[in-house]
Amino acid sequence: MAAENAIGRGGAEAALIKLFTVVLLLLLLSPIVMVVVMSFTPATTLQFPPPGVSLRWYGEVWSMFAGENAGGTRLRESLFASLEIASATALVCVAAGVPASYALVRFRFRGRAAIEELLGLPIIFPTVVLGISLLVLVSRSGLDLGMLQIVVAHAIVGLPFMMRNCMAAMDGMDPALEEAAKTLGASGVRAFAEIVFPLARGGIASGALLVFILSFNEFTLSYFLYTVDVFPLSIWLFQQSNTSFSPAVFAVSALIIFLNILIILVVDTLIGQRGRRAIGG
Repeated sequence: MAAENAIGRGGAEAALIKLFTVVLLLLLLSPIVMVVVMSFTPATTLQFPPPGVSLRWYGEVWSMFAGENAGGTRLRESLFASLEIASATALVCVAAGVPASYALVRFRFRGRAAIEELLGLPIIFPTVVLGISLLVLVSRSGLDLGMLQIVVAHAIVGLPFMMRNCMAAMDGMDPALEEAAKTLGASGVRAFAEIVFPLARGGIASGALLVFILSFNEFTLSYFLYTVDVFPLSIWLFQQSNTSFSPAVFAVSALIIFLNILIILVVDTLIGQRGRRAIGG
């Protein structure tokens, strides 16, 4: 009887956990689904559910991007600006995060634990406060850094994500592999390039991908640091929603969602193929 009661309680707990998981997924996915659904509306209003299905607003977005009045809408300019900012941020985080992660994993020194704890500070630190602080710093310095100031701000937030991925990949490596390479005459740089980097490239690629997506979608920091000449896509969406909120905003948002999913799938496929080749080889 006691065993049956325990099984019954276990079944009830499992059902409750499943229900909670389903509700949580619905809460997370419902805004994304609503944006995608609204992007296919044929109406000019924000009626939900849409009265039909149409690609009208995707055509409008294409006209705004490549049409005769594309320069006036600044959609193309803002998209290229966001791509440049995200790419530069990912490169900065790779250049700074990979060697820093290697040092934290391989070497033991005073303050190492404190540095690892500080890695989470930009993640939990309010981006509004960080944006205001950087805005004051740039204003007081009198320097107009343009895109660089946004890249630096995004890199501050993205570097912990980059390093966490790299450290997780490097933690599983056997230090004896590097020692063997150095014993055979390889320098420290060559051992890193031919041993550590190939084994950690999955973590490096996933970290760079995550930083790219975070930077591309970042709004709060961009809002405080953008200029007339550097106009990210997130700021364009914000201004469009405030001035002339049309379903074209949903179409652009849906395209951003599709782009993020496509990047994740492509990188995941490439990393998975390399992993299978490494195991098979």
